[in-house]
Amino acid sequence: MSTNRIESLIEKVQVAFDQHPAEIEAGLNTNEADLLQLRKSCRLLAGAEVLLDHSYYTLVIEASFVAIERVIEFKLLESGVEPRDLPGTHPGVYTEAARRGLFSEYVAENLKDLWRNHRAKTYYQDGLAAKERAVLVFELAMETHAFVVNLSSKKFECLC
Repeated sequence: MSTNRIESLIEKVQVAFDQHPAEIEAGLNTNEADLLQLRKSCRLLAGAEVLLDHSYYTLVIEASFVAIERVIEFKLLESGVEPRDLPGTHPGVYTEAARRGLFSEYVAENLKDLWRNHRAKTYYQDGLAAKERAVLVFELAMETHAFVVNLSSKKFECLC
């Protein structure tokens, strides 16, 4: 282990991200910004389910919240929001979802509170990840994903 090795790996990673990828994850090769967000949400949920089976609760909580945000962004993009106009903050995604009628203000505020008070605390280890918490957040993410996808004319594009 050395900083030389880290520096070398940083350079390799930078090159990898600068080059056109040769092997793209199945299902994510699309030019449609909304479908990319939808399918990222699908993948995050699939990954969270695997992680839940392995008791990686911190990662399940993190992936579940990100999956919720990606599916909301999918719906915002599908409804005509330009990618550059997506909210730039986690709570902003929920606020925009309520503003556009995707959720009630009550639901949006509670999602923001969950993110701010529990996701962030779990991420920064102020709160501890636990099985019950991970299971319930994952269930919330699955339900939110299904709800949003069912509102879409592109629900057939869901990879779940």
